[in-house]
Amino acid sequence: MRPFVVLIFALSLGFCTSEPQKNPTRDPYSLETLIFLEEVLLDVWESSESKEGAMSRLRYVCRTRDTDDGYLCYTWGLLEYHRGNYAESYTAFRKALEKNPNDSLYKNMLRISAEKSGNLADLKAHSRDGEVLAIFTETQKHCKEDKPPEFESFRFLAEHGILTKDTIRRGILADCFQRLNSEDKSQIQKEIRLSSLSYKERLYADQMKSDPFSRIWDTASYHRGEAGKEAVGASAGVVTVNASLGMETGSTSSGTIRPGSPITEAWRKLKLASISGNETQGREAIRSFLSEVQQAKRKGKLEGQLALALERAAKLLLEQDPQYSKLRSLAKEL
Repeated sequence: MRPFVVLIFALSLGFCTSEPQKNPTRDPYSLETLIFLEEVLLDVWESSESKEGAMSRLRYVCRTRDTDDGYLCYTWGLLEYHRGNYAESYTAFRKALEKNPNDSLYKNMLRISAEKSGNLADLKAHSRDGEVLAIFTETQKHCKEDKPPEFESFRFLAEHGILTKDTIRRGILADCFQRLNSEDKSQIQKEIRLSSLSYKERLYADQMKSDPFSRIWDTASYHRGEAGKEAVGASAGVVTVNASLGMETGSTSSGTIRPGSPITEAWRKLKLASISGNETQGREAIRSFLSEVQQAKRKGKLEGQLALALERAAKLLLEQDPQYSKLRSLAKEL
């Protein structure tokens, strides 16, 4: 009897001390969330046996503890869509959009999965935005199938800014629009306007959103290509720091940094002081920069790591970059 009790105790101890599975937090960039996603994706692609368990975990966290930006639900939706489970993907994208209702990527995937799963009617009844997405999809579908165009649908899309002068000149809706009678086309053209959508701006926005440094630094200049040459061989994160701080050799333009975050604004003032050689202003700027860095470090673990990277990059720039040669003495402040 005693050996059996010892065996049970040993087994229970082993289970208690084994490393638990990581659970995500509401922060999409937290270590716990990233480890959770890594575990799930590895299990999904490893084997059919581990795939279902991983999908079950992802489905559960989407419904109970998704990140603030809905990314876990979005990931679940993508995986289900890839597997051909369009009804499940529709549910996932809808939940993701509830967390982040202005995300254009989430909206587009919700629209596509709604069509694939036969949920356009549900999407239309869900919300005003859902109605717009559903009618746009239905109109596209009718045009692809060479069905007669519906005046009310085109007018609705024009009134909501979806149908623009660009879309009636080219693309699948253009041919469909031309089949309307002259009076209907004239009425619709009174409602439409030039497209305000810029795919370049959307790309910049997506890049800035995915760049962790955007949490504490204005990364717009870097992603728009306004921050000078990138350091050869540097990682994306390092390039972001160095380029944003102004590591372009020989550059003296003060326009390479746009004010946005307090840290960015403090560094902009330091850069202006370096151009004029005003050490007093430079010292005030570096102290303001350090103060903002310390505040960022207190916001969270990731923010602290990013702020430390900026602080180290700033020290290197003051010590080595030619454009800061007039303020070399301030390097000891860091």
